[in-house]
Amino acid sequence: MTNALGDVELKVTSTEGYHGNPILLLDATVTDVDDIVEFFSKLGPDGREIILETLGSRLDDSCNLFVRLNKQAAFKEDVQLESGDDVISIRIHVNAFPARGDIAREIVKQFLNCSLLTPIQ
Repeated sequence: MTNALGDVELKVTSTEGYHGNPILLLDATVTDVDDIVEFFSKLGPDGREIILETLGSRLDDSCNLFVRLNKQAAFKEDVQLESGDDVISIRIHVNAFPARGDIAREIVKQFLNCSLLTPIQ
């Protein structure tokens, strides 16, 4: 997670899977704008384009954007989107006022196309 999100404080919670297998949940909160820009920059233009193309299924009515990352690639400091189950699941709350999905969608679109990030081709 730190390879994807930077130097963040991790909260670790132990739980158990359906078949009794141990599971560790790692939770981190990122609020610094520079860290958020860095995370989306690591996804690269292709990853951000995929998010834009699939925004309808990634953004819920509570203004949460959901992203899944490849765990093995992130371990190697390569941040890649993934669609499977063995992933790093990230929930990004979009501050929209009023808190509506259509407003959050426009905020995400503007952010992913902003000049702070490498241009999307």
